[in-house]
Amino acid sequence: MTLYEEMKKLVHRMHLLYDSPVKEIIERTELSRPTVAKFFNLEKVRPSSEEAIYELCLDLIQEKEAKRKALIARSKELLH
Repeated sequence: MTLYEEMKKLVHRMHLLYDSPVKEIIERTELSRPTVAKFFNLEKVRPSSEEAIYELCLDLIQEKEAKRKALIARSKELLH
């Protein structure tokens, strides 16, 4: 799978998990809105910015998935 395809999947996943993924990234980095928006529109950004956003997206996805798993486990414990 190419990097472009990986980024496309990553962007799609972020949109599924977060109401405003661009805002989420901006709040956690010092990157500008246009830079983050370009990344989410799959346009060229500086390699250092791309790397920072990509890594943060992976961290946010992992964080959200862990939270969901914990909620499911808690729900099973309380409701079953």
